[in-house]
Amino acid sequence: MIRSLSSFRFITALVVFFYHCRPKTESDFINQFFSSGFVFMTGFFVLSGFIMAHVYSNTDFTRRENIFNFYLKRFAKIYPTYAFATIVYFYFLHDFTSQQISRVVITNPFLVQGFFPNIFVIGINGGTWSLTVEMFLYFLFPFLILLSAKSSKILIFSLLIATITSLNVFIDKSEYIYANPVIRLADFMCGMGFYFLKDKFKKIRFANLLQLAIVFLLVYICVNFVYHMMNMQFIIVPLFGVWITMVYHSESKIYNNKILEYLGLISYSFYLWQFFSIELGKELFKNYPNINVNMVIMIQFIVNLLISIFSYHFFEERVRKFILIKFANKTSYN
Repeated sequence: MIRSLSSFRFITALVVFFYHCRPKTESDFINQFFSSGFVFMTGFFVLSGFIMAHVYSNTDFTRRENIFNFYLKRFAKIYPTYAFATIVYFYFLHDFTSQQISRVVITNPFLVQGFFPNIFVIGINGGTWSLTVEMFLYFLFPFLILLSAKSSKILIFSLLIATITSLNVFIDKSEYIYANPVIRLADFMCGMGFYFLKDKFKKIRFANLLQLAIVFLLVYICVNFVYHMMNMQFIIVPLFGVWITMVYHSESKIYNNKILEYLGLISYSFYLWQFFSIELGKELFKNYPNINVNMVIMIQFIVNLLISIFSYHFFEERVRKFILIKFANKTSYN
């Protein structure tokens, strides 16, 4: 585990949470930023590529058992909590048509809803599409490592995809591009490429100032230039790559503190269970029409945090370790 990047993971999850909740302030600048919070999903996918390269760059993926072990560990981390949250969500929330439930039953067990954009509007699928993307990227990762030969030149292909994406969005503002797993290869490969370049960032001068400049630039782009979910990918993707690489080397207390580190550990559960807290917010508005929006969001955050802590310790980690121990003859769970 990389402490600073664990903290960064929670930062991305938190911004996406606020995007889904949309707090209202007196500042149009802040409101617009939260309205563009979906941009930080790009940061999440870039981070995923960076971490996978860090953990597995020295793994020999020409050996079948190493590929199996990799897939098993990714499955044990992602699928059980996803399945549990999805089942609980649709069991307790019944405001769906029989046709919608049928589609969920057909697609969700296989985690392929990200390939079918019309299913996004059905409850928790508004967030679990990203797990389709993650599993697709994980499936390709061993081959990407072999094909890239651990070279930073993979960045060329990443930026090419990001540029093609931006140009297509400029011409045809298709919302589906945002969740397309193939398009998200740009984000993931960018993370891998910057990991292979990481040593060049180790002794960079004025690192903290540069990070601050990147943050301001990302915020500025979100507020002033993001008129569609993917129109600025050719800039946003590499910006996140540089930021994450610098966070990797950072010794700042902003990223290296026990609170953010712990929140990073539970960030996957925090991301999944936020949709329950969002439904709670809807009920509060329904029963108390005059309630303050930001008070509701604070309640949603607290409820989501408490559920996430419970989910991480009593389900996510226990089931993950159970699955890996069950297959102890083929893999370790370190």
